[in-house]
Amino acid sequence: MLDYQPVMCPDVSAADARVGRQALLACALAIGLLLDAVPVVAIAAGAEPPVAPAVPAPGPGTTDPASTRDAAQQTFLRLMEEGRYGEAAAIATQIVDMMRRLHGEGSLATAIPLANLGTAQLQGGDLATAQASYVAAIDIIERRDGIASPRLVNPLTGLGEACLRAGLYPQATEAFQRALHVNHAAAGFYNLEQVSILDGLSEGFLGLEKLDKANAHQRAQVTIQQRHAPQDSTAQAQALQKLGRWYNRTGQYQAAQAAYQDARRVIRESGGNYDPRMIDALVGEALSHGNEGAMPVAATVLKRALDLVDAQPMVDHARRADVLVALGDLQTAVRQPRAARQQYVEAWRELSGDGALLAARERHFAQPLRIGGPRLPDVVDENGRERGPAAIGQGAYDQGVVVAALTVTAQGRAADTRIIESTPPGLLDRQLLRALDGAAFRPAMADGEPVDRPDVRFRHEFRYSRATASRTGPPATESTPAAGGKGGPIAYPEAGHPAAGNHANP
Repeated sequence: MLDYQPVMCPDVSAADARVGRQALLACALAIGLLLDAVPVVAIAAGAEPPVAPAVPAPGPGTTDPASTRDAAQQTFLRLMEEGRYGEAAAIATQIVDMMRRLHGEGSLATAIPLANLGTAQLQGGDLATAQASYVAAIDIIERRDGIASPRLVNPLTGLGEACLRAGLYPQATEAFQRALHVNHAAAGFYNLEQVSILDGLSEGFLGLEKLDKANAHQRAQVTIQQRHAPQDSTAQAQALQKLGRWYNRTGQYQAAQAAYQDARRVIRESGGNYDPRMIDALVGEALSHGNEGAMPVAATVLKRALDLVDAQPMVDHARRADVLVALGDLQTAVRQPRAARQQYVEAWRELSGDGALLAARERHFAQPLRIGGPRLPDVVDENGRERGPAAIGQGAYDQGVVVAALTVTAQGRAADTRIIESTPPGLLDRQLLRALDGAAFRPAMADGEPVDRPDVRFRHEFRYSRATASRTGPPATESTPAAGGKGGPIAYPEAGHPAAGNHANP
């Protein structure tokens, strides 16, 4: 069974999701797995030319139909890997057409190419067309192979993901639930292949504002991992830390602390008090304390993580830098720029002694990173007031965007903030300016020192009621002044995981 990976957003405010690249390739490889089992003949001469990019033709004199199929398949894989989703969709369309000519409109041989077409369309942002492709694949499989066919899992999961991105949360949860039932029938209740489906269900129920059900599907993953590999302490600890990240992301900070503490207990029982696997759990627990407002406790837990790094027989410079950066982010969020600068400078040095670590140094310090501050709404009404994600399925909502330019200072604060793009004009301008004024940033660094970085662009995408278009005022100008505001919960990164918050791009 193929493993299609639904998207997990980095935080509640980041609604744009992306399917994992490896899962896309696995889904695409199913073309070959299915087509190898059916006879294929060459496309007849005089057929319509393919949509660009053209499928590479077989070698001179070659009539082997597999060559045409393989050329199309390899081109599709390459385009997906390169992120050229529109072109990949064109190739996938050719493969679907090929199967229809050879085996008929409703043949089972067409189903998986249709699902791959849906994946390319999904990645390209063509959500309605992606849904149609997945539904077509599902319909064929149900008619030809039955409603419990394992072949249904991938297109059902893809359909759920497409509906998630479109804000169609009831349809998304229905698709994921069907996929889960089929998965259980094929592989049992404790198989690891269902984890991505459970993640999708959590996202769907979160969109429906049913937090208890969303939590249940995250907690189930811990039980699944325990039943699947009861002696694998690393896998169990990772499942608990994933649960902790979920709780942190959704504002359930005490539950997050308990999950991270359980992860440390599992590791300690198998590896002792100085096992380095506990470092990530300590950083995650510190994040939950910080977001709860317990800054001294968060700092204490981070220092414990740093002591654990230093207690190892060999220095792990990358891990040490991660903890130092997290500590610096905490100090930046509580407006202690001198203490934060000390941590950032030390982290820079840790990552500067080995060429293999320079990429990590760039990731941490090349550009400013928003690490905390007021959260911006993802869905708003015609007056800019926040609505829950479920509102998208209850009315007509369009995609909006607001972009600000600012200077991020060496102390991690915003200056000279102004709106440079706003669609619809004026709807979230003031909210964004207030959010940036109250935000904390990890500053960019150059030559080992934090520096001011001018002309940084900060972009926020959201959904808004279509009634807004007739009510908004004139477009904002470059001279819009920054508004006042207070800071909010921090979101500094966990070691080994992408930093929370929004990148500010120059």
